[in-house]
Amino acid sequence: MKEQIELRRQLRKSREEGQIQERNKNTLGLIKALEKRGMTTPEIVAMIADAQSISQAEAQKYYDQLVIVS
Repeated sequence: MKEQIELRRQLRKSREEGQIQERNKNTLGLIKALEKRGMTTPEIVAMIADAQSISQAEAQKYYDQLVIVS
């Protein structure tokens, strides 16, 4: 029984990590496309904040993290 609970927990965690990676990949693609269209960093950050329903500060951190990693 404990093994099944642990397996479910690991599966859930793995799914969540996959979703986060997919969101990051999509957001990075969006950032690159918007940069290619000539949008400024503040405009891109504002768009990320709106699209993901997060604050501008969170979006800026997210933007910085994605751009630095890629």
